[in-house]
Amino acid sequence: MLKNVTLLPAKLDGKTTWRLLGPNGMPVASFSVFADSLIRKHPINTRVSYCRNLAEFFDYLYEASRALKAKDPEVTMTRLLLQEVVEAFNEYLVLGGSSGNRIALLVAEKKPSPMCAPSTSALMHAPLRKFLALSEQLRQEMSEMTQEGLTPHNDVDDGPLLPGIGERSPVSGFQQNAMSGTSMISGVISGGAKLLRRAVLPTVSSQVPYEESRAFPFDHVASFIDELPTYRDKTLYAMLAASGARMSEGLQLLFDDVDVNDATIALRNPRLRAGHPSYLALSPSEREKLAWKGRTTERTLLIEPFASLFFANLELYLRHEYIPHGLHRFIFQYSTQRLSGTPYLLSAPSSRLEIFRRAVDAARIAAHVSGPHALRHAYGTYLLNYFPRLNGDYGLPVFLVQQLMGHANVKSTLRYAKYDQDLIKLELQHANAMVFNGAVAKSISQLKLEALNAQVRRLQIELNMLQLPAGT
Repeated sequence: MLKNVTLLPAKLDGKTTWRLLGPNGMPVASFSVFADSLIRKHPINTRVSYCRNLAEFFDYLYEASRALKAKDPEVTMTRLLLQEVVEAFNEYLVLGGSSGNRIALLVAEKKPSPMCAPSTSALMHAPLRKFLALSEQLRQEMSEMTQEGLTPHNDVDDGPLLPGIGERSPVSGFQQNAMSGTSMISGVISGGAKLLRRAVLPTVSSQVPYEESRAFPFDHVASFIDELPTYRDKTLYAMLAASGARMSEGLQLLFDDVDVNDATIALRNPRLRAGHPSYLALSPSEREKLAWKGRTTERTLLIEPFASLFFANLELYLRHEYIPHGLHRFIFQYSTQRLSGTPYLLSAPSSRLEIFRRAVDAARIAAHVSGPHALRHAYGTYLLNYFPRLNGDYGLPVFLVQQLMGHANVKSTLRYAKYDQDLIKLELQHANAMVFNGAVAKSISQLKLEALNAQVRRLQIELNMLQLPAGT
């Protein structure tokens, strides 16, 4: 809940952006620049998240400035104190009134902490890093223009992070406290963006421990699909389970992307076909729903039995529910006459989540499954552990799993595709059984000898295979 600021939607060239009003009711210019800069590179959902989280930080910063000034009217903001304020943001978000940090405690007294998880706090720091980087970049550009004589020196903003700094107009007591607090950081941000990013923000790690519950129980996926209420939903979720696609990638699938004869689908970047007639049939604000998280390949590997479920339910969906309209080529659309022809990607995530959870409950799935993204976790885990290979082994190399999931970085793959804990347990039990003979442990020398002998046996088998006559 925002206390000191107000976040309002706005439009820029037909696209959604946001404005932040400070306690004096005036827009925060630096926030506006940041919000508008996101339009070029980020989809609507990311922009919503970044702007909301940055608004929370501004709200916290106003409250911290006000609280410090109330406690000591003579306080002066130094670089060290500014570091404390920013660093305390994590303590405030996670621990609130239970924190030992004095600034976090001061803020929590007047503005209750959300008491969020450390992983959530880490996500909230991401836009703050981007904001500081952008502010420093703009300041350097203005400084260079001043040095070249392209702009007067007084046009360079030396660093007021929030509006109202240096204003002489009379304001209310509340606004005066807030604005005098913010004026304390005047002149510090101008050289402090790098300092804050380097010394303070890295204290919050974005590393989130993997939880097995994130993956949908693989042996319950088919029963879950059976419980979905429409052929459209059965087709959609069978496609997600078969391909490991994200929900956004599935919702914006076009008929152009499906090859029924070869039983394949391709996941394509909307930005690379921005002029497609199906996209032009949408309004500018509706086109903002088209999302792409940087998938590195169009190729997908459809796994069974979900691939067959997808194509079987696709046929039933087209026969019984799909309403031909000629407006676009999105596969998934609303099934009701009132919204006939409307792409299903425009539906509210909350309504889709409700359908998902009802089917999970109806299938009596005991494991905690938070949402559709669990199917992507299940896909990655299956490929890494259980996918049958030509040589008789199971599980694909992680770098191949990375390619099939479309990740640019293998670290992202390992957050989804985890080695199955049951398999790890069996391997450890087997290893311990091999190491220990009754109560007597084998020596290191014995283990080395046995490992070398096993390697010799494998090489001998390979050599014998090479020496077999052709056609044997």
